[in-house]
Amino acid sequence: MALNRYDFYKIQGNQKNKEKVQLYRFKNDFKDIYIVEIFQYDFSVYAVKFYIKNHRYSKNRYNICYKKEFKIGLGFQTGNANFIKVLNTILSIVVEILRKDGLASFGFMGAPKESESNPEINSANINPDCTVANTKRYRIYHLYIRKYFNPIDFEYIDSSTSSILLLRNNKNKEALTKEVAENYIVDTIIPNL
Repeated sequence: MALNRYDFYKIQGNQKNKEKVQLYRFKNDFKDIYIVEIFQYDFSVYAVKFYIKNHRYSKNRYNICYKKEFKIGLGFQTGNANFIKVLNTILSIVVEILRKDGLASFGFMGAPKESESNPEINSANINPDCTVANTKRYRIYHLYIRKYFNPIDFEYIDSSTSSILLLRNNKNKEALTKEVAENYIVDTIIPNL
């Protein structure tokens, strides 16, 4: 699969909250360094999270977006091409993991933008567990993932109410049944967000 993406490399993995974490790094056209965290759970489930390195100490590091004025100030019309290359890079990392673990399933959460997680603006979509329903990023990931992962090989287990998409590897569907996957999202992945 030849994608227009950034060059990436694996950096030291570690233990974080009793979970195995693989870390990857890449730099975009704006010279921003991205960190991709791949959390490995039971049943060969990998949760994919990413952020810009400058925001690594922020509790909102997964939610932060660039402002349009910043990109235009750098001479770019929009950040759309960068965003697609970022997604393509993350997809390439996922494919690399899948080559190493043929049973791998992947979870993606569309982190809410600031306005989506603001109760004064969006209270109807904010859940008691602090997840946000049907975020813009979730809708984008939802469409993007379907473009590259064949439904014969992966089942899409959606939770639009918490903006999470799980690509369940059909090679692993006996151990990771739909019921187990849905419970795993609620009992393990969401509490560790």
